[in-house]
Amino acid sequence: MLALLAREPGMEWLELSLAGQAVSSPPRHAEAPRSGSEISYHQKHSLGPWPLKTLSLLERSGDNKLWQAYLEGLKKFLVFRESMGMPAAWPIPAEQIRGFLAVESNYSPSKALISMAALSYLSKLTGNSDPLEDPITCCMVTGLKRRAGILRDKYLPITIEMLRSLLGVLESVCITHYECLLFRALFTVAFFGALRVGEMVAKHRNVLQPELLYLSDLQLMERKALLFLPYSPVDQERHVISLAVSGEPWVCPVLALRSYLTARSQQEGPLFVHSSLRPVTRKEFLAVLRCALRLLGLCPEHYGVHSFWLGTAVTAARCGYPGEDVTRLARWPCVIPGSSNRGDQQENRR
Repeated sequence: MLALLAREPGMEWLELSLAGQAVSSPPRHAEAPRSGSEISYHQKHSLGPWPLKTLSLLERSGDNKLWQAYLEGLKKFLVFRESMGMPAAWPIPAEQIRGFLAVESNYSPSKALISMAALSYLSKLTGNSDPLEDPITCCMVTGLKRRAGILRDKYLPITIEMLRSLLGVLESVCITHYECLLFRALFTVAFFGALRVGEMVAKHRNVLQPELLYLSDLQLMERKALLFLPYSPVDQERHVISLAVSGEPWVCPVLALRSYLTARSQQEGPLFVHSSLRPVTRKEFLAVLRCALRLLGLCPEHYGVHSFWLGTAVTAARCGYPGEDVTRLARWPCVIPGSSNRGDQQENRR
């Protein structure tokens, strides 16, 4: 991705970085540039004297799958621009963005939205204006979200208050005591760990995806629990999620995990399994969640498998955590959710 960006106009600072040269830091006072090439790279970015290293670390800070999707989005835009004979320019002209969005929306609305998120994030990251700030483009994106059925108000976040209530009705939803312990652990860890659904439960009964957590990925201690996320094809280090003992035992993920593991067989396999050692599936996770929501008088269609993750990010943002902390918590480099009910502070740290 960095190599592609470096070939774009206005990205000379990145090209220098890829060549191993340091980029000079911005002056402390304004002064007229001596030449076009001296429009000093600091006016185009704020990533410091070694922007390549900074960008590389940023890539490693987020979900590598999302970065791969962003790379594909950037490639698609560059192909579109060349096929239409449009000039290379950053900031990206509004007419190019609108044309690209119109063409891509004919194929897959969800992929078109990811491509737009990629161009928006990369523009801001490299010191350019956000193309989504254009009013017409913004309206086009809203319409595309409506077509894709992923408008923000379709899936609401699960807040800490809702988590308390959900745990309170699990005994009425689950058939056995073991299942109650299982889903109590799932719900609390999903919330405080900001886990993605693919890290907790199997996509299908007989399909175990590589990112699924196993029993051996958990290290349970007296005052905290560590979850070592599986290695990715890109990262050289494993993400570690640290869950601390909460001052509120009812929603404490460490206590919930300890109770669940006392009942669970110690045989190696996926972390969250039924008493038969069969892994919990995405469908089963959603079924229990929606049944619990109905008992609470809430509309289950307004919540999805990502509502716990979304609730964690929203709660942290509403509690005043800096944006970079929220993005690191969510492992999502582009968007910090901004709408939700208010929740309590998270004790989960990375």
